[in-house]
Amino acid sequence: MLVCDRLSMAYDNGKRKLAVLDGLTLHVSRGEFVSVIGPSGSGKSTLLHIIGGLIAPTSGAVLLDGVDISGRTGHVSYMPQHNTLFPWRTVEDNAALGLEVAGTPLREARRTAREWLPRIGLGGYEKAYPHELSGGMQQRVAFLRALLGPQELMCLDEPFGALDALTRYDMQRWLLEIWEQHRRTVLFVTHSIEEALFLSDRIYVLSAKPAKVVREIEVPFARPRRPALLSDPELIRLKSEIHHLLGYANGSPSHAGAVPIE
Repeated sequence: MLVCDRLSMAYDNGKRKLAVLDGLTLHVSRGEFVSVIGPSGSGKSTLLHIIGGLIAPTSGAVLLDGVDISGRTGHVSYMPQHNTLFPWRTVEDNAALGLEVAGTPLREARRTAREWLPRIGLGGYEKAYPHELSGGMQQRVAFLRALLGPQELMCLDEPFGALDALTRYDMQRWLLEIWEQHRRTVLFVTHSIEEALFLSDRIYVLSAKPAKVVREIEVPFARPRRPALLSDPELIRLKSEIHHLLGYANGSPSHAGAVPIE
C-alpha cells in the first residue's frame, strides 16, 4: 500500500545543508501495523510529514497504492504527538473534524462521531470540552478523529509520549483492541521499544540523523496480543536486540543506555 522509496531530506539554513533522511526505504502493506523507532532527533517526525505531504522530500518518492503522492496532502490520516484538539469544540465536534474536512455534512459527521464515542469509552462526554477530559481521554478523541477520516493509512506520531506510564499502558492496550477490531493500516512512530513490540507486525529501526533503515524486524507474536506477552522471553530478547541496535545507530554501543526503554 505505502512505499517510501529512497527518501532523502536536507534543510538549507543559509550556511549549510542539514541532512535529515538519507535514502530511507520502507513499506507498509494494507491492514498492517508497522512501527518506526530510532534515536531522538533522527527524523522520524520529518518522515511522517513527508508521507503526509506537509513537506516534499529532497529526493525519492512516496507511493500510495502505486501513485506518487510526494508533496500532496489529504491522502493519510495523521495524529501528531500532541492531541491538538480545538478547545472551543465539543468532544463530538472534535472527533467529527476529519469527516467534516473530507466533505461530510456537519450533522452527519456529528452523528457518526456520537455513535463511535461509546465504543472508545467516552459515551456521555459528547458535549464536554477538551479541558474537562483527562490526558488519556483527550488522546482517545484525537485517535477517533484520525480513525473516522476516510483515508485508509493512519500515521501516528508518538501519540502516547506525553502520558504518564500507567495511562500510556492503558492506552496501548486500548489502541490494540480497537485496531484488532478494524485493522486499519497504521504507521506508528514511537521511542518505546516495548510499545513497538507489543503493538506491531513489523518494526523499522532507524539510524541517527541522517536517518536510514538499520534493520527491519518481523515481530513473531500471534494476535490477539495480551498483556502477558510483555514478560515473554522472546519479547525480552528482541527488546534487548533493538536496544543495542539503537545504541549502534547513535554512533557507539556506549550510547545504548541513553535509549528510553519502557
